[in-house]
Amino acid sequence: RSPYVTEAVVQELSDRFGQDEVLRGGMRIQTTIDLEFQAMAEQVVRDNHRRLINQGLPVDQIALAAVDPRTHYVKAIVGGVNYDESQYNRAIQAIRQPGSAFKPFVYYAALASGRFTPDSSIDDSPVSYPDGNEMYSPRNYDGSFGGSMSLRQALASSRNVPAVKLGQEVGINRVIEICRLLGISSPIEPVISLPLGSVDLTPLEMAAAYATFASGGWQSDTTMIVQVTDSNGNVLLDNTPRPQLVLDPWATASLTSMLQDVVNSGTGTNARLNRPAAGKTGTTSSERDIWFVGYVPQLSVSVWVGNDDYTPLWSGATGGGYVAPIWRDFMQQALEGEPVENFRPASDFVRP
Repeated sequence: RSPYVTEAVVQELSDRFGQDEVLRGGMRIQTTIDLEFQAMAEQVVRDNHRRLINQGLPVDQIALAAVDPRTHYVKAIVGGVNYDESQYNRAIQAIRQPGSAFKPFVYYAALASGRFTPDSSIDDSPVSYPDGNEMYSPRNYDGSFGGSMSLRQALASSRNVPAVKLGQEVGINRVIEICRLLGISSPIEPVISLPLGSVDLTPLEMAAAYATFASGGWQSDTTMIVQVTDSNGNVLLDNTPRPQLVLDPWATASLTSMLQDVVNSGTGTNARLNRPAAGKTGTTSSERDIWFVGYVPQLSVSVWVGNDDYTPLWSGATGGGYVAPIWRDFMQQALEGEPVENFRPASDFVRP
């Protein structure tokens, strides 16, 4: 019923057991996918694609990945608008630039260093760094500079210059290290502009990394498979979650509170739900990729919008304007009947 799911599961099985074993058959697989969720996600992608086209946005594709932060089980995965027209699964195969949706990894590194709090100030002013034979001078999206502001404000309004400065303060290699801790395996170059998302990642990698923020820093392996047995009922694979604490709880809780400000009063207000939610918009400089990635304690979801041939969408197409409403649409349906849960405050934990 959901070919994107079937293919993704077969891919995971092949990675685990080898293709020959999978082709031989006889395996019984229990997946993590919630079929109701899956149908809902597919419908949301189709409906919103139609809406964007009607609004005049020249967009081919939307991908969505949903992960349960408590288990790191994948609950839904939509690889594109129409499987019959394109079997390419963008949720796990398309590596695209996340833009500002990458910034939380940098801010987490700053908070975990013990040198910064959400209220620490940073200067949003012109700066240049030597980069090879030339100088790199980061710019904000609107071309202006905001002067001294708190980290909280800088992230909520998605200022670029403070993110690049923080990247230099904590060290780009430390940011990459944190991405690896969060289970991101795509190649990452240690470039100065990395804090602005100049790296190619998949929607599933983004949803799974944010799921670790949602769980307060606890992580299991992200998977679409609960269990595999052979024809005699012997267990070949058991993916019962084995959570490990990989992030500092104070820094994670502080980051979540900052990402709630993004949704409540920053660039992500179109993602507001009738419950506490945290998230981040992403827009690449050429408007080729626009994102919203966000979470509540029970669910982490990333949505990517763009074109397969990398043609830009249009000037002014932002993750906050076009993708946050898709995320909200899915979350409202997915969380119907789920109790409202609050995130644990940073005050519950010891600052590093």
